Amino acid sequence: MTRWGFLYNIGKLMVFAEQQGIKVICFTFYRSPTEQLIEFNAGRSRVKRGKHQDWLAMDYAVIDDLDANGFVNKDEIRWNNDPRYLILGEYWESLGGIWVYLS
Repeated sequence: MTRWGFLYNIGKLMVFAEQQGIKVICFTFYRSPTEQLIEFNAGRSRVKRGKHQDWLAMDYAVIDDLDANGFVNKDEIRWNNDPRYLILGEYWESLGGIWVYLS
């Protein structure tokens, strides 16, 4: 997928989420190689070099997963326990994307 195609599909995902009444926030778009290695070593990524480094991946959270200061704690996101993530993931995959759930 090209970067433009990826960004176009991100727009479609955002519109779809809004139509479903799901408020989402993107909290990671680009990751440096060092940041990617930190995610890998923490078990929050399965690869040492990921699509984030090519600007072809985004991390999302539903608004409810923000803390009191408006930040996302990746270790507390309920990806596997909240059906809204499944709805968004299935839609993203219908657009040709890959949705990865880490627990």
